[in-house]
Formats: sequence, C-alpha cells, structure tokens
Amino acid sequence: MPNFWTSPTFEPKRQFRFLVRLGLPNSGGDAGSLEFMAKQVSRPSYTVNSNPHKFFNHTFHYPGRVEWGTISMTLVDAVSPNASDIFMELLGQIGYANPNAAVVDNTPAIMTKTITKASATAALGRVEIIEMGADDDGESRERGTWTLNNAFITSVNFGDHSYESEDLIDIQLEMQYDWASYDPKN
Repeated sequence: MPNFWTSPTFEPKRQFRFLVRLGLPNSGGDAGSLEFMAKQVSRPSYTVNSNPHKFFNHTFHYPGRVEWGTISMTLVDAVSPNASDIFMELLGQIGYANPNAAVVDNTPAIMTKTITKASATAALGRVEIIEMGADDDGESRERGTWTLNNAFITSVNFGDHSYESEDLIDIQLEMQYDWASYDPKN
C-alpha cells in the first residue's frame, strides 16, 4: 500500500477553501455575490436512529430513520450587497407579514399570507457548499459540491454593534434541509 503522504497526487481538503452559493431567486439585491461573504459554514451531517428490540434477556438494535442535522453559516454583512436587506426581503417572500402592514388607514386588514415549506424553500433557492482546491497547475477549481435539498432558513441573527470593536458585522444563519447530496468533482 503506497504512503499517501509521499504521493504527489494526494491533496487533503482544507477548511478555508470553500464557497457558499445561495440561490435566492426572488431577491432584489445582488444575492449572487453573497457567496464571497461567507466566513464559516458547517458541512452536512446525519444521524441514523437506532431502534431497540428486546428478546428475552437481550437487546438488539436495528437501524432506523436517517435524520439530517442543521447547517450553521456566518456571513459578513456589507454595504453592497446588503445582506441584512436581502434576508429581510426573504422573510417577506416566505410569507411573513409585518404587523404594521396589517393596518391600512387605521383599519385592520385581513392577513392572507402564511409561511409554507414551498414558499420558504422557493425563496431561499438552491443552496450549495462548494469545496475548492488547486489543480496540477495551481489554479483553483471545484473539488466537490454539497447540495442542501429543500433547504430553508430557521434562524437569522443580524449580529451586534459595539463602540469597543472594529470587527466586521456578522450575520449568523441556521438552515434546515431534508437531505444533502454530494457531487465529487474529481
């Protein structure tokens, strides 16, 4: 068996070589350029549940359902593209109605919008975590792509302001999805 450390074709994946692509098809902002604003993203994870079966003095375990974990992501908020604005627009696109909009001319309006899975997944669009690496010429290229199927945002934290810091403002997202697909780009 060859030693992979001495093999010239061996290249480990690096944490800092990635892009995150959010579809955001209905966003009025320049959402496509948000892929360069991602500072951190967790990779997909799954758990296979175990179902016990008791038989006399023994317990036997059988594999059950697969549950996919949530994804957390940290983006830098910039003036352009304004990620805060993009994610507030997304909230309206999934079906959230601002309570102030419910009153027109001091008369309560009928709230007809509701949040559905279809509206939440359509508003977010296709979510991809792209693993980058170098080819033989040292040029950067895609090494693999995780696709989060039926993903929707479950939590957004718009970060903090502070006079005691010169740090960039981060937006932290949490996403749920039904399953992940992986496409190795070998």
